[in-house]
Amino acid sequence: MPVEIGPFDPSSASKAELAEYYAVSTAVMAVDRPDVSPLTLAEFVEAIKQPRTVLGPIRRWAARDAGRIVGTVSVTQPEHENRHLTIVQVTVLPERWRQGLGTALLRGVLPDVRAEGRTVVMGYGVKADASGEAWARKLGFVRTHGYVKQTLKLADVDPALWQCPVADGFRVESWTGAAPEALLVEYARARTAITDAPTGESTLEFEDWTPERVRTHEADLRTRGVLNRVTVAVHEDSGRVAGLTELEVPEGGRRRAIQQDTAVMADFRGHGLGLAIKGATLRWLTTAHPEVEEILTQTAHDNAPMIRVNHALGYTSTGTAVELEVGVAELAKRLEA
Repeated sequence: MPVEIGPFDPSSASKAELAEYYAVSTAVMAVDRPDVSPLTLAEFVEAIKQPRTVLGPIRRWAARDAGRIVGTVSVTQPEHENRHLTIVQVTVLPERWRQGLGTALLRGVLPDVRAEGRTVVMGYGVKADASGEAWARKLGFVRTHGYVKQTLKLADVDPALWQCPVADGFRVESWTGAAPEALLVEYARARTAITDAPTGESTLEFEDWTPERVRTHEADLRTRGVLNRVTVAVHEDSGRVAGLTELEVPEGGRRRAIQQDTAVMADFRGHGLGLAIKGATLRWLTTAHPEVEEILTQTAHDNAPMIRVNHALGYTSTGTAVELEVGVAELAKRLEA
């Protein structure tokens, strides 16, 4: 019986199907990210039942062999910026690698990609120089950007590293959930500072942040059950938000948090603001959420200053991931050959 590929809806899947889907993910993680503690089955299921990511809605498919799930693919279609992109993630049980399953999964979702009118397919977070990248390159994907994967194991780090005073002339402010109205406009403006971060040859565009966009983002996180902690450095004389950092803590007692964007406005760099605001966030996290054991983040491989900041706080670099892109027309030609 040939492998069957069809849509996978986590909200209606059986417990057995969810367990099989989970087994594929954890088996690949064990190969690609052995340094990271796997999510529990309950945590994983809660995560994949979310119908959207921060970029847009996500849809999933599964490959079944004799009824058993042996591979998966997810497709995210960005809604605002990046409407030229489809972001895909393909996972196949390691013992089934090099049997054409990944290619079959891509072939199975190609009609949906075409129907959306997207022109570029992106593979995001692919382990650099490993079998997944080699497979993608055979299908025409090219490497456009790279990231250093970094992990902070909280129990292994001396909290004294996080005692980072803010520079004279600045103050630190923090909030959970929603930015205060008094800082909303400045906060939105500061979020745009990350648009000058290194991006290599990637066609992925950063968000155009406005106060309205911030409020939409905050509401989306609440809907997805994510607690977001924001810490900013405010320039006392001008009242400008000079730097910001955002940490996502999934609700429900999960052991892992995700360090998201950190940005410092160009004219305020060189004052140690990134170190100060990240240190303040870590002090809050260990007090407010002692159940969190590790923080994951990634930093552009050529953003040496931020990599140094993370190392100073106790993060360790564990590998490199890459973005890969191919035109939809080129991918279709190779898949249909």
